[in-house]
Amino acid sequence: MSEPLTDTSAPRRYVTFAVFVGVLGLTDGVLWHFLATPPSFTIGDDLGAIITERGLSQTFAMDVWFVLLGTALGLLLGVATRLVFPQMGWQVVAVGLVAAMLAGFIGWQFGHLLGPRDFADRLAQAKAGDRVPMDLDLHDWAVLLVWPTVTSLVLFVAAVSSALRSVDWHHAATA
Repeated sequence: MSEPLTDTSAPRRYVTFAVFVGVLGLTDGVLWHFLATPPSFTIGDDLGAIITERGLSQTFAMDVWFVLLGTALGLLLGVATRLVFPQMGWQVVAVGLVAAMLAGFIGWQFGHLLGPRDFADRLAQAKAGDRVPMDLDLHDWAVLLVWPTVTSLVLFVAAVSSALRSVDWHHAATA
């Protein structure tokens, strides 16, 4: 069983957890940057931008990679939240939700920062025959909800599991 938090260990736990959340978000951004390949537009002779059908599927794949990474890292965040704050009670869900939203936002923004970005400027400077990759970005804000959904699911399962372990099943069966 874990020991109760003391006045000196609580601030250190909060800071360590906050750093962990930030590192998790940065990790998400780096992995997303390397795994998701933004499609390229080809500039035609009339200076029109053309994208292939495969390019359109790569647009969707950028969001899919973010969801897959958010699912895996959200699971890890849920477990870590439960382990770092085992006796917090129902407030652990609020902490987990805020941490998950923050980590997902950091991952999204850091991946976007790593690029490519500034699509409109690159497109305006392109000449016929150039290939201009899209920005690494999400195409629906709802994709960000994967992080808090998965993290809260882990916390829910942990809470139910903890509650079921505390029930005296032998006494309940004979009553």
